[in-house]
Amino acid sequence: MALGSTLRRGRAFTAGMDLYLRKVRHPQAPNNYRVLVKFDGEELEVGSIGLQNFTSDDTAWTWGIDTVIPLRAFETQGRGADRRDCMAKFRTAWEKLSADSGLLAEFMVAKRRARRR
Repeated sequence: MALGSTLRRGRAFTAGMDLYLRKVRHPQAPNNYRVLVKFDGEELEVGSIGLQNFTSDDTAWTWGIDTVIPLRAFETQGRGADRRDCMAKFRTAWEKLSADSGLLAEFMVAKRRARRR
């Protein structure tokens, strides 16, 4: 399985956890990506980055962490200038979320549960 551009720089994430982009294969979403985390040998989708059309005059690159649990204390979505800017903003938000080990554990349990359905 080919993985795209890495979102990881240095050792900023929790030990053993890497973020990657996987291109969405859909004719109506040519510039969309799912953000994957590799943790303890497991791969989970945790968010998205892509070009979104809001109106005919408003198209923007956006990013978002999947909201499988309440994350009110964190910025979990936004806009960026381009894909690279969205990658940086996603990375910053993910670092904040993953710094809270209890919240990260709850998030990962919810993602695993959602994947089994």
